[in-house]
Amino acid sequence: MALLYDALVILGLLCAAPAALWRRRLPHRGWSMRLGRYPAALLRRLNGRPSIWLHAVSVGEVLAAHPLIEALLRVHVDTPLVVSTVTPGGYEVAAKRWSERAILVYFPLDLHGCVRRALKALRPKMLLLVESELWPAVVRLARAQGVPVLVVNGRVSPRTFERCRRIARWVRPLLRQVDQWLMQSREDADRIIALGAPPDRVQVTGSLKWDASRGVRPTAQALRELAVQLGLGGEPLLVAGSTHRGEEAVLLGALKTVRAAHPSARLILAPRHLERVAEVEGLIRRSGLTVTRLSSASSADRWDVGVVETFGQLPQYYSVATVVFIGGSLIPHGGQNPLEAASLGKPVVFGPSLHNFSAIAHQLLAHHAARQVAHAGELSGLLRELLADPASAAAMGQRAQELTERFQGATQRTVDAVAPWLQGGRAWPAGYG
Repeated sequence: MALLYDALVILGLLCAAPAALWRRRLPHRGWSMRLGRYPAALLRRLNGRPSIWLHAVSVGEVLAAHPLIEALLRVHVDTPLVVSTVTPGGYEVAAKRWSERAILVYFPLDLHGCVRRALKALRPKMLLLVESELWPAVVRLARAQGVPVLVVNGRVSPRTFERCRRIARWVRPLLRQVDQWLMQSREDADRIIALGAPPDRVQVTGSLKWDASRGVRPTAQALRELAVQLGLGGEPLLVAGSTHRGEEAVLLGALKTVRAAHPSARLILAPRHLERVAEVEGLIRRSGLTVTRLSSASSADRWDVGVVETFGQLPQYYSVATVVFIGGSLIPHGGQNPLEAASLGKPVVFGPSLHNFSAIAHQLLAHHAARQVAHAGELSGLLRELLADPASAAAMGQRAQELTERFQGATQRTVDAVAPWLQGGRAWPAGYG
């Protein structure tokens, strides 16, 4: 069965490779680590010590896990923390935050040989998988070595639930190998139980994203300097975070509509995938608008649309926004995290597809702390409405900020739930591997 599974994984990788090459996601420097082979300097930092291994697949999961990673570094100072990711973007964000305090690696391919090498090198006492990152070979081999496997900040979107329910007989054995499910909401917990997770292993700890939203804030001085750098002078500024293909054209059209009432309005676009920056710039120019890359913008530049082409900068652009649009929500993608903007007290707008953050979206909407459009055609009208009534928009942003403060606490609940497993985790023999 292991050979058959490896063959299927290799076939899947071969099928996915052309698209990855086309999108410039291959090759990247992490591929030797994806084979379970790590640099000697990294292994020297481990120095043979058992570790805590936390895996967050990409940028969004790394950002969500931020408060948990900080707590683990603070509470378990004598145990090395390994943080793994799959994407170069996720690795870059993690490196900016924890390169000196944690050991950063790329997650191994889910091939038995790669996973065995990774386990031997990293020697985990516990494996924490953020949200929904279940890989059969990783889970099975970790459990075979006596390493507790826990899902933290777990979620099951309605779409994932429907897909997994169709193959429940194959999914159920994998779910039963997880030692503990720490889920974001009661709905997520009910779904994972319905798919086959043992109820006594499922616990609701809340969403780490609420805690992560209260991350590092730009100072007032930094925001003044940013406004000067970008040449902002109090005009309306729309910021669209983590946009996907098909959304930028809608947003450019919305900007033109908004300018009928607010001629000086500007737009900042932050594509979810940075390899699309040149594509987005071309789209902007063809629409007749001027464009600049914000990392190199100066006060002398005159631009209609600024493009974010670096990771980790969205909070500062959200901080100077008049209204924030959440990308991935106008297309059937499921949306990106709205809490970062909400926590800054900004009026937040998103489209009909936010099932990746359905519980968060429900809370924001129920407390009148965000607005949702039913389709792309409604976006221009809603933006004009918010800009025409600054007091109402500001009140919506204030409600959003208050809500993010009210829902704090998932980090501590997660740390408390993890602690017993760490105390009873795998004790690797000195000569293992």
